Amino acid sequence: MSEPVLSQRADKWLHHVRVFKTRTLATQACAKGNVLVGGQTVKASRELKPGDVLEAVRGDLRLRLKVIAFPAQRLGPPRVAAFCEDLTPVEWYQKASELRRERELVSPRAHEMIAKPDKKQLRELRKFWEEQGS
Repeated sequence: MSEPVLSQRADKWLHHVRVFKTRTLATQACAKGNVLVGGQTVKASRELKPGDVLEAVRGDLRLRLKVIAFPAQRLGPPRVAAFCEDLTPVEWYQKASELRRERELVSPRAHEMIAKPDKKQLRELRKFWEEQGS
């Protein structure tokens, strides 16, 4: 049996506990200053220790996580709770969801702009064109 890991690189841990989809994204977030430990930006190579509390910005969402342990590889979602504790305030989740909703109202999604109209939309368009022609 292998020895327990006592520390791990920040980018590797963020990827393994599923904060970022790829390790490259985790490294880029560290480089941009979107990952903080103790209020200070962290380089991707920073060694995290158990008990460290870090904040990671991912899109509109800011997460606050406490390091509990270090997985040897990327985990499945059910096992993440054994390696990190989510300390993110509920208000941060609510704020992120509000920002997402506002953005959806302001601008349509990319697939909505290039997709063909469905049957209902075509009927509405025909009705509109007929009213304009009269």
